[in-house]
Amino acid sequence: MFCSFFHEKKKNILRLNIRCQRLREHDNTAKIELFKSMRRRRSSTKASRKTTMGGAAELEDEWIPSETMSGAGWKARGDRKPKDKRVPFNRPTPYQIYEALPFVRRYFMYWMKHTFDKEKLFINTFQPLKHKPYYGVPCGGIGCGAIGRDFRGGFCKFSLRPGLVEHKVDVVAADQFILSVRENDRCIYQKVLSAADVQRPSGQLSTWDFKFPKKNVHYRGLFPRSWTTFRVPELELTVVIRQVSPVLPHNYEDTTYPVCLFLIDVENGGSASREYEISVAFTFRNGTGNRRWEREAECSGVKFETEEEGLKPTTTAQEKISGVSLYHTISSMPCTYGLATTHREHTTTTVCERFDPSRNGAALWNHLKQTGDVPSCEEECLINAREMAVAVCNRFTLPPNSTKTHDYALSWDMPKVHFGSVARSYHRRYTRFFEASEAGSAADSLCVRALRLKDKWESEIEAWQSPILNHKKLPDWYKSAIFNELYFITDGGTVWFEFDENWAEHETHLSHYTKDKMKEIGRFGYLESWEYRMVNTYDVHFYASFALAELWPELEITIQSEFTDQVYHSIEKPTRFHMEGDWANVKTASRVPHDLGNPADEPWIATNAYVMHDTGKWKDLNMKYVLTSWRDYVVLSNEHEDFLFHTWPAVRMIMLEALENWDQDGDGMIENFGKADQTYDAWQMEGVSAYCGSLWLASLRVAIEMAGLMKDDETQQLFRNTLEKAKKVFIDTLWTGTYFRFCERSRSRETVMADQLCGYWFLQSVSPELADELLPNHMVRSALDTIYRLNVCKFGNGRMGAVNGMKPSGVVDREYIQADEMWTGVTYAVASLLIQQGEVEKAFHTASGSYLTCFEETGLQYQTPEALYESKFYRAIGYMRPLSIWAMQWSLKKHCGMNTSEEKLPNLVKNEKVVPESEAAIQVQKQRILGDTSEDGSSLGYVSDYHDERSIPKIATLR
Repeated sequence: MFCSFFHEKKKNILRLNIRCQRLREHDNTAKIELFKSMRRRRSSTKASRKTTMGGAAELEDEWIPSETMSGAGWKARGDRKPKDKRVPFNRPTPYQIYEALPFVRRYFMYWMKHTFDKEKLFINTFQPLKHKPYYGVPCGGIGCGAIGRDFRGGFCKFSLRPGLVEHKVDVVAADQFILSVRENDRCIYQKVLSAADVQRPSGQLSTWDFKFPKKNVHYRGLFPRSWTTFRVPELELTVVIRQVSPVLPHNYEDTTYPVCLFLIDVENGGSASREYEISVAFTFRNGTGNRRWEREAECSGVKFETEEEGLKPTTTAQEKISGVSLYHTISSMPCTYGLATTHREHTTTTVCERFDPSRNGAALWNHLKQTGDVPSCEEECLINAREMAVAVCNRFTLPPNSTKTHDYALSWDMPKVHFGSVARSYHRRYTRFFEASEAGSAADSLCVRALRLKDKWESEIEAWQSPILNHKKLPDWYKSAIFNELYFITDGGTVWFEFDENWAEHETHLSHYTKDKMKEIGRFGYLESWEYRMVNTYDVHFYASFALAELWPELEITIQSEFTDQVYHSIEKPTRFHMEGDWANVKTASRVPHDLGNPADEPWIATNAYVMHDTGKWKDLNMKYVLTSWRDYVVLSNEHEDFLFHTWPAVRMIMLEALENWDQDGDGMIENFGKADQTYDAWQMEGVSAYCGSLWLASLRVAIEMAGLMKDDETQQLFRNTLEKAKKVFIDTLWTGTYFRFCERSRSRETVMADQLCGYWFLQSVSPELADELLPNHMVRSALDTIYRLNVCKFGNGRMGAVNGMKPSGVVDREYIQADEMWTGVTYAVASLLIQQGEVEKAFHTASGSYLTCFEETGLQYQTPEALYESKFYRAIGYMRPLSIWAMQWSLKKHCGMNTSEEKLPNLVKNEKVVPESEAAIQVQKQRILGDTSEDGSSLGYVSDYHDERSIPKIATLR
């Protein structure tokens, strides 16, 4: 998608002036001396940390992470900061600005209409989201709303309103775990278990101690679980909070629950005979941290206690459970938070049904400090206050050299929701499984059920993840990436609704087949990006769908069925498109829609929210639909014939329509029109193109097969003849001898495109025997070798994935915006194709650049962007396409026989032969440092010494 041009323009000009002034003041010798002094300063700083911090530092150095903390996953210490400072892209070339001026004028008028409510924008081009380098594994199931969690311990970034992610919300001060330690009837220690930087209005919770040392917090994230360790070395205490969300493959019930478990181990590792009385309290307030909802309505807190409610026949645990429900509203939608804990023997459990989180918090804090319990309520907090918080607490004795565990649950029951236009209401999918949900009173049942099912959930998670985590030939970074990139399936503004017969009033195009699937499995949607607010963006879902196809295939079938119905649908509403300025109907019949709507408007009713371009002219959407229909028919559908009968008429129609309207010269090959008429919507293609051409070839081959199954001989023969002609045109026009050129006519004509074999890749993922008929294998392997040699190894010193466009000379193509970007999801797709071709080592080297740059270098973990530039910039955080990493796993299973007796997987964790960096690369790195001292000098390295540098592979010769 198009990125921001003018964000913080004045600030950037000022930075440029400062930089130029410094360059004038210092000659080259001085610059080199500056570089050396900076290196010395960094080295001395690291040394001083180890020698001048005294006893606490010594204790820290002696601490050895437990087996739990040293397993696979993304790891960080509480003081971690990214060493590669990045901001949203905002510096196009002068020529790109000139070309975009008409668009800027049109879009500016649209932008001004929403001056006071920017959430209405499907893309806020002028104010892109900035990443926050502290995110960890989010909380919650799928499609029920999510709550973010900071790796330092705080709760943040709520996305409880359907399809809207409140990224700008920082850590909520009142949402905390609190550790209190008593010895000899006296409190000797009490702190909030969070090292996050908490911003509070003056006086708010001023009595609470938020100064937990960052260096004593250690984190490991492996979605859908995480482990946060808080060390209190002066007392030799260690607290480990294990966060568990019910994201379970092939589970279509528990996975919908809006709940998260926190299983807390407290260890007294003291060698001395010091016995402590430990209290762990869990507090939570109304709202989401957004001031708009903090005082929106009256709140109320109600305690609950149960032993059997929510118990299912499959469970065995019978512990008593106590908790509290907090009733409030969010954007006028009723919401109930539930906090609960399981009683343990020799433990005192207390519940606070209300306290005021807007005041100094002394009533709860001091009561906990004096007694080890939370008060039943705060008398000064009104029973119907507009700001209210609740708490649960466990107090227990902890002898030396012992560990005790207590379980907590957090739920958010928001059963009936609406989108921005409030045209109709939707019931969340989980309400199907809770009788009390219609009344908004299922928060307690959700907590109880979660606490009862915790062992089952963790067992299912371990059974799912163990074949990958225990595989000795897979590198650790991949074991982390394959699960942690799934964060988006929970935190991607995801919605999962129960079917409603009333939908047919507005959606008369829904078929009986699709409605039957929705009745069985519900309706699913996820955003293209946190800031590109469009549901089920299809050109991106094409890549991401491998995650659903592998883990929740019924959801993928339902999405594909719905898009089939959309092919016939049209919206006869003329609109002017921002980029080209042309007028057309919002949705044209015989076209796959770009998306199913903006959540700030009304998805599924107002589709095609993306009015940057007339996507009815896009060449890739229809082709991607054809290929995805084939995959879902061959691999996923249990009712093969029913699904084929449902999709074939749409496939036939759009293929014939493409042949008639997009094959301009009748040679069997479709042509691009010289505009950005595909997913690379700022990168112009004209004439025959590698990207759309490969999709067309693969779609023709699939259509031939489907026509044969449907016994449509005439259509089958037409497509067979067309394919033979199209293959010749594709090769004759684009083959250079080593790769397929970008397109027939454009400024990027000779560019090596990373995604040039997109159609071939997708078809080989499903039906290798059909893909082999498209192109000669030696051409495919030569093109892949060229992509690896240029787009991967010549970009970012070979450590950043595959850049979209590279000139044959080894220079990045900067003719168009997006050409010089590395798309994280496309990099994973290229890696998947390399696996299919037997180049497994090259595949993992390629993919590692995407993951390691985001998670280990730039602080973009759990918010993977669409695009990264070689330096300084990213675009569109929290993006859908990186879910395509599951295409790698798909290929490992299908093409390498992973975890079978026929496995053909090389050892990917062996020591690699390191290629020394060239002198030129060293000079480039010097220049980066010298040129950026004015703004980036403070983030030249991670503060945390806990970061394991050995996990980052060096550039290696891969054969």
